[in-house]
Amino acid sequence: MKNIIKGEYDKTPFNIIANSDILVEKDFTDLEKLSDELKETFIKSQVFRTRTEMEVSVLNDLKHPTPASKYWQSVREQNVMFQELVMLSYEYRKNLIEIKQTENKIAKEEDELEKELLQIEMEKKMFISKNHEKTAKDRIREIKQWSEIKEREAEKMTEAELEDVDNHQLASYTRRWIGQKIVAGDSGSPAEKQNLDGQLMAGVQACEKRGLLKGIIKEFNPQIQENIKQLLT
Repeated sequence: MKNIIKGEYDKTPFNIIANSDILVEKDFTDLEKLSDELKETFIKSQVFRTRTEMEVSVLNDLKHPTPASKYWQSVREQNVMFQELVMLSYEYRKNLIEIKQTENKIAKEEDELEKELLQIEMEKKMFISKNHEKTAKDRIREIKQWSEIKEREAEKMTEAELEDVDNHQLASYTRRWIGQKIVAGDSGSPAEKQNLDGQLMAGVQACEKRGLLKGIIKEFNPQIQENIKQLLT
């Protein structure tokens, strides 16, 4: 089996395009001129979320207003990435074995057309392996970045918050619902308003019973704390 170099691909994709006669000669010549660029594009193209998307889209302050909420969301995201990496590893190993099996079939096949079909299938599986490797590399990148975010947020958390996800959720969710209510104002459908108001009311009542509400309000900008008090009355 031809050695598979991690992180890039060889001429296989171009050869399969050339052998298929799917392009006229001029179009294929133009494509070949871009071969180095396309290899670079393959390596550089985005697979999963960038660090910016992780911080701004996933962990934005409205949805995750506390260090603990950011930390535990990062735990969930990192775990998904790791689980998918494990499953991808199985698929990668299976595909490599199928490549070896196909090579064995090619060596034994006497019919030239069948041999050609097997060769095409092997080249396809080799390209699939390249995509597996690229995907795995980017999963590792995101796993490491979630680790960095977790470490950063953990420094701002209490031992109780770090010990159990449930120990932060009441305060984090209530702060989130207050922020969403301020941003939403009177906008939204009746169902959306009812859902948010119900969550906010339940969170506020639970926080009052546990003596958390004043501390939550103080975490907001002083200029809007009075608005929050009026909102909750």
